[in-house]
Amino acid sequence: MTQTIINTAVTFIISSILGYCVSVIKNYKKKLKDKTSNELIQNKALLTLLQSQLTNTYFVYQNFQEIPDYVYRGWLNSLKIYEQLGGNDYCHTLEKKMGNWKIIKTDIIEK
Repeated sequence: MTQTIINTAVTFIISSILGYCVSVIKNYKKKLKDKTSNELIQNKALLTLLQSQLTNTYFVYQNFQEIPDYVYRGWLNSLKIYEQLGGNDYCHTLEKKMGNWKIIKTDIIEK
């Protein structure tokens, strides 16, 4: 009789510990999934903002066919980040179109 009570108690304790471990792992996986999901959303949001900024800069200077050097340098830096985040070739098309533009030298970069 005592042996049965001890076996039942040990089984209950082990089952409780295993159940707790499973719930902890399940919650950890959910938090990890949510974190990954949030990072993907943030990357997509940043990509969208960068693409919008690159496009807007392109269209501001398109009619003039010239761009100040500090704006062009910032545009290229933004394009580099856009590429690193996995941006598509859309902005590369804009870059090719900007290849014939005159780059206006300013003293802003030299100082």
